[in-house]
Amino acid sequence: MDISKQEFKSKEQVIFFMMTTSISLSHYDHKFISNMQSLTHDKKQITSGQAELFDKLLVKYRKQWATNGYTDKELTKLPWKCVVVPSLPLYTNANVDWDDSIKKLTIRVPFKKDFIAAFRKEMLDIIPDSSFDNNQTWIWNTERKRYEANPSTHALKLAYETLPKFFTTVYHNEVKDIITSLESKTVKYGDPTLIYEQDTATYTVVNSNEILDVLLKDKSLDNSPQCLHLMSQLGIKVDTPITENNPELLFASSYIVECDIDELDHWCGWLVNLGVEELLIGRGGPTAGRFVSSKKNLEHNIYNECKEAFIKYNLRMIRPGGTGEFFDKEVDTIPISTPVLIQFNSIVEPDQCHGVNRNSKIIIITNRRTVEIS
Repeated sequence: MDISKQEFKSKEQVIFFMMTTSISLSHYDHKFISNMQSLTHDKKQITSGQAELFDKLLVKYRKQWATNGYTDKELTKLPWKCVVVPSLPLYTNANVDWDDSIKKLTIRVPFKKDFIAAFRKEMLDIIPDSSFDNNQTWIWNTERKRYEANPSTHALKLAYETLPKFFTTVYHNEVKDIITSLESKTVKYGDPTLIYEQDTATYTVVNSNEILDVLLKDKSLDNSPQCLHLMSQLGIKVDTPITENNPELLFASSYIVECDIDELDHWCGWLVNLGVEELLIGRGGPTAGRFVSSKKNLEHNIYNECKEAFIKYNLRMIRPGGTGEFFDKEVDTIPISTPVLIQFNSIVEPDQCHGVNRNSKIIIITNRRTVEIS
């Protein structure tokens, strides 16, 4: 028997041991154990949720416990000297409410690192345009220990879609009425979507909004490539039956689309059909002089293959921000309101999609050819 090994008789003694240098805790775990020490010593009471989390930490640090001569199984079986009361739903569930005093939506949730990271990511995944306030939708209020947001469809949708992945979610008061009303209806299309109505034999955009209504005023809606191209620029989805797995219609309705180098003829022809005359070269593209004219390079260099295809279809390529030797002559940058961007890698910058520098379509050229190694 190891005479230096301390025999624990309660979990309170384990907590005290964990606050020494014998167990190396992470920052968040150290804060929790420190809080548990205060609760067990001062209030002599903890919740069942706190007790359960403490046992999980004992398992988490089992290797360090083994180094000190203990097993997590023997430690988790130890009793509590303090009172363990059942955790109230208020502190274990996610609670979404409306605070009428400050006119804000609110969320109260138990601390969970995975949720915080996911929730933050969901908010940061929004790509802002030139008129978008880049502040997060939900703001953590340190004083009130809750998330708060101005009332909006987006804020409520973000909470509705994210919270249930981590917690039992409870809605209160006015928010509960809204959610109950929405859930009672079958909503097939959650975003603005172009659909074909069989009964009236007409095309229409469902779940539209005031801005889209203005932009679509006097526009003829159909399943032509030109109409679907417009939908992609406005961020309007296209119902699957409309494209009917037609490659050209799928191309027209997609804002960002991958096009294989071996399908150059197809998508160049589709661009001409959309009325495109000029292309903007982007990431991964050639520098001046890379469009060379030797027969060997024309056969093996995808830049030169693009060059030949663009010449064939009278598509002029320009480079933003300067001049470049494309098509064997210098080409000055020409301002285009909504150009088609061609790039040779998959990294898409936010300002390429929104604001004054946006493009009408982004084409990522891919190369799936087999590489021969001699």
